[in-house]
Amino acid sequence: MSTLFNTHGEINASHVQEALSQIIKYASVIEDLQPSSNAQATAPGLNDGQRDEMIKQALMTQEGKIALGQAMANPIRRNLDYQGVARKALVVDPLPQGALPVYDRDIDVAAVVVSSNGAAPESRVFGDRVTVPEFEVVSNPTVRIAEVKRRRFNVVDRAQQKARQEIQAQEDANVFAALEFAGDSDQGGENAAVVLDPVNTGGDLDKNGLLNLKRQIDRWDLVTSKYFLNINEFTDILSWESAGGSGASQVDPVTQRELLQTGLYGHIFGADIVVSKVVPAGRAFACADPEFVGVMPVRQDIEVSR
Repeated sequence: MSTLFNTHGEINASHVQEALSQIIKYASVIEDLQPSSNAQATAPGLNDGQRDEMIKQALMTQEGKIALGQAMANPIRRNLDYQGVARKALVVDPLPQGALPVYDRDIDVAAVVVSSNGAAPESRVFGDRVTVPEFEVVSNPTVRIAEVKRRRFNVVDRAQQKARQEIQAQEDANVFAALEFAGDSDQGGENAAVVLDPVNTGGDLDKNGLLNLKRQIDRWDLVTSKYFLNINEFTDILSWESAGGSGASQVDPVTQRELLQTGLYGHIFGADIVVSKVVPAGRAFACADPEFVGVMPVRQDIEVSR
């Protein structure tokens, strides 16, 4: 038996750092299937049992898991992992077993002024109940065994991560489609769609466009808490300047300096700015607090299984 393990099947090391160093070295040998340096070329060979025992020992500690993870190569990514944002606009309601997605709307009560001898008119109160239709968002990727053996990273875990991201993106697309329908009176909503660039004709987002969106929310005695923007409209904010004549400047010099240095702008008019690639280009959504926007019932949250 090699000197990698003692008679008790434990890694020979005087301290944790030395053990992790050995794990990284031999994990690299296992991954590459050949020595990666002259020092590793003289390392004793490992049979399948010793490899399994070494990995088992590493997985017993958090440091060992980190070391094994660092020894594996990561794929070259084309973009950042997507994180769903549309749930920030709604109240998420996990449904218990057998529960129906039925919700009651708030009631309206009228009040009138009557004379001293007049009788109070009857004001009948009627409730309204909404049943939310259910739908499923699924992703079913299939990975061939040949791909698992060929790749230097865990392609199965990566496929699960990508499936989760695509489910979140599809979920966001449905929520933003519902917001667009509810925010356009031409499609049956209660608000009017506004132009994001009411002053100029270049189509760039300006403060007047955001104020028009805010006005549509505030006129219902609500407070605008979030703006959902596409990256194109968010980039228009970064081009706002402090120079110009009276009323022509978009930001003050200090804010413009922060935009130039950081490229970040996450808050305006007391509302958070949320950027997502799923928001249609040329669109922007303004929302009040989630309890005044709607409810998103969840029968089964995102679950990934092999």
